[in-house]
Amino acid sequence: MVATLPALSAAETRAAEVLLARAWGPGTSVRAAEPIWDRSHVVRLHLATGRSVVMKKREDEHTFRVELGALGYLNEMPEPVVPRLLGADADAGILLIEDLGPGPSLADSLLTGDRSRVRADLVSYAEALGSMHAWSMARPRDPRLGTPPWPDAVTQGKDAFLGAAVSLGLAAVAAGTEIDQLCVLLNETGYHGLVHGDPCPDNVRFLDGHCRIFDFEHSGWGAVALDASYLMAPFPSCWCFGRLPTSVAGPALAAYRGRLQAAGIDLGPSWDVAMTAALGAWIVAWGRTITKVLEEDDEWGTTTMRPRLLTWLRSFTSAAGRSDVLPGLRVLAGELHERLSARWPEAVTADYPALARPGSAQVQVPDFWQPQV
Repeated sequence: MVATLPALSAAETRAAEVLLARAWGPGTSVRAAEPIWDRSHVVRLHLATGRSVVMKKREDEHTFRVELGALGYLNEMPEPVVPRLLGADADAGILLIEDLGPGPSLADSLLTGDRSRVRADLVSYAEALGSMHAWSMARPRDPRLGTPPWPDAVTQGKDAFLGAAVSLGLAAVAAGTEIDQLCVLLNETGYHGLVHGDPCPDNVRFLDGHCRIFDFEHSGWGAVALDASYLMAPFPSCWCFGRLPTSVAGPALAAYRGRLQAAGIDLGPSWDVAMTAALGAWIVAWGRTITKVLEEDDEWGTTTMRPRLLTWLRSFTSAAGRSDVLPGLRVLAGELHERLSARWPEAVTADYPALARPGSAQVQVPDFWQPQV
């Protein structure tokens, strides 16, 4: 249902129409507005011309500036994998963004699709990330781009992570030293570009067989392995979590590599080191939450935190074994996985419905999700 303008103030409407006049010429007026996904700060504007755009209102000054910088930078990308920024008014606190329109997301595929659709959509998702990373890696850092928040989250989560391990009777000294090396390993490998920072299954749309990525509030210039590792962890900042088997993730990771290699970017052994460091960073960044779930397991989207933690620990230890780095953290993560698996026998990593094996447990589809299949 389309609302008649209560979703906008008069000042916001005026500011939007000024920006639209600059982008598309005079006489472009806003006729109606509706919140998207019940988010009052993300609004679809219906125009008198029959077109529509998305307005994003400022909720937080920092994330507003971050997204403005990223979208402005990506406007220069010749073959877009993100919606175009049409205009911005920092004083009014609004961004006007291309309306991608209705279309399925990766969350829709995982929760309501089938295996073949998930495989195809994951490949498209990986190619979009790879295209964005490759394009940005070929350019110097843009002054509009800050730093993604996750490296700081590692520093903030370190003591809590180590404290949780010690509380379980595990030795954590060697791992503590290696945690300080995570950001060094990520940065010294040289794979730097625009990091989305939150490439979750619901932050993409599939249109005409191509993936478009949105919501750049946590983006910045940094190690692109932080994004690519979402296919291996999987999805370490996302409500839409479930088991992602190698048979499905593998082709997507290969497609990602293909996009970078096509741009002349060689992913040698140092790439495996960067991916391992990224997987370790995600675990440590959740340190404060880990201390809480030792006592109580809260629901979040498709499942609770305990299955997520066990999966991420296993993903990291496997990657560290292949890349032969961070041995102390690898040992601690393995011991944590063993200790917590015994402590939480009910914590099963369930299958996405689209990838469900016969007789397997499946993740729950949350009530708040409204699929666009």
